[in-house]
Amino acid sequence: MRTYMSLESLGERLVPSATQLDLTSRGAVASAPSGAIVEQTDAQPTGTGVIHSFLRVQGAASGGKSEQGYNTDARPLQFDENKSPQFTRSLRAGDVPTVHVGGIAYREFLLDINQRSSSSRLSVDEVRLYLANQPNLTGYDATAKTLAGGAAAFDLDAGGDVSIMLDARLNSGSGSGDMFLLVPETAFAGATADTFVYLYSKMGDQGVATANGGFEEWAVRSAPSTPAGTASLSGYVYVDADISHSFNVGDGGLANVTIHLTGIDDLGKSVDLFTTTAADGSYSFTGLRAGTYSLTETLPPAIAGMYLPGTDSVGTINGTSNGSVGGRDLLQGITLGDGQSGINYNFGELPTG
Repeated sequence: MRTYMSLESLGERLVPSATQLDLTSRGAVASAPSGAIVEQTDAQPTGTGVIHSFLRVQGAASGGKSEQGYNTDARPLQFDENKSPQFTRSLRAGDVPTVHVGGIAYREFLLDINQRSSSSRLSVDEVRLYLANQPNLTGYDATAKTLAGGAAAFDLDAGGDVSIMLDARLNSGSGSGDMFLLVPETAFAGATADTFVYLYSKMGDQGVATANGGFEEWAVRSAPSTPAGTASLSGYVYVDADISHSFNVGDGGLANVTIHLTGIDDLGKSVDLFTTTAADGSYSFTGLRAGTYSLTETLPPAIAGMYLPGTDSVGTINGTSNGSVGGRDLLQGITLGDGQSGINYNFGELPTG
C-alpha cells in the first residue's frame, strides 16, 4: 500500500514547471495550477480485484500521432477508444479511491502507457472529468470542452495550459502503471457514490512525444479491504418549526438530504461514506470502526431555497457529548470507540417563511 508524504515533504520533490510537468525520472512529482498532483509511479500490482480499467485508447499503433477518448457505456464510441465494454466503460465515483496528502483529500487515477523503446516519451495534453447521473453520455465538444453539453468538474488546464511528459521505459510492459493523477476532492462536490465519472484525455500532441505504440489505459485501484467495525453514528435532519434550536416533538423531518461522513479509522485508513435521510429525517452509518469522524449535511437543490440554516447539534456517545460544531452544516471531531453508538447528531433547518 502506497503512503503519501506530507505536503511539506512533497514540496521538496515537486518538479519546477511552467506548462510542462516532467515525470520522465523515477519518483518525479509535480503539481498543476488546477490543484492536481501527478506522480511517476513504480510498477503497480495487477490482476483481477487490484486494478480496474475503465478507458483504453489506441489511435496510433505505429504512426506517431495524438489520440483521445473518454469512458462511457454509449456505443458507437466517438474517438480512439477500444470498443470492448471490458476496457471502455462507465465508472462510478464510489469506485475511485480517495487518498490524502498533507490532510487534503484527492481522488486517485492510474495511467498506464505503451510506447516504442526507441521513442518512449508520451505527452498527456488534456485531462477533464465530468460528473453525471447516467452511464452512457456521448458528444464531446472539443471547442466548448463539454460532454453532452455539460461543463467539466475538473480541467487539468484550469489556471493555464499544462502538459505532462512521461517515459514508458521507466516501467516495462502493459498494466504496470506509469502515472498517478490525484484530483482534488473538491472537484467531486455534490457527487454520491453512484455518480458516474467520465474521464476525457488527449495524449501525444507534442511533436517529440507522439503516441507510437500500444494502447494507453486509465484505471483505478481497489481500496484495501478493511474489516467492518461495530460502531455507529446517527441523527436527524429536521425543520425547527418552533424555533427552539433543538429537535422536539412536532418538528418535521426532511427526507432525501445527503449526509457525508469522512474521517480516519483506527487503522489509519480514510473513510468516505454517503447516505440520505429517510422520510422521518433520520439517517445512520453502521459498521464503523473506531476512529475520528465528521458529518456534513447537503440539502437537495430542489428544496435548498426553502430553508435557512438552523441549529446543528452535537450528539452523545454513552451519554456524553462528543464532537463540536465546525460551521454551517458540519459536525466534526466525533471520536468513536469500538462498539459505541453516537446518537442525535442533528441538523436543523428554519423555514424561510
